[in-house]
Amino acid sequence: MDAKAFRRMKRTAFLINVSRGELVDEIALEAALDADLIASAALDVGTADNQMPPARLARRDDVTATPHVGGLTAPAIWHQAAEMVEHVADILNGRLPRGAVNGSSAYRLSGGARQP
Repeated sequence: MDAKAFRRMKRTAFLINVSRGELVDEIALEAALDADLIASAALDVGTADNQMPPARLARRDDVTATPHVGGLTAPAIWHQAAEMVEHVADILNGRLPRGAVNGSSAYRLSGGARQP
């Protein structure tokens, strides 16, 4: 969602983002709200590292913000917990966990010294 998309929306429209913060240009959203191009926004995500909506938007009267809890369903929580157990088991058994984003930097699993 960018400035062009907000200009095409009805003034009575509500933007709801519970998906990914990167899908919404937060500066364009703020400008659209300031210009009354849309009525309101509800945000469960943002572009910050912690994925939370930015404070400048969260404190607005025309925005409802939640601290990135939209994905915290019982099945999602169970899956995250089970996956964490698998990752810990992998590490304890000397294996690199599936999906490790820094696997090329791992050095303790093999007992070797860190390479420069």
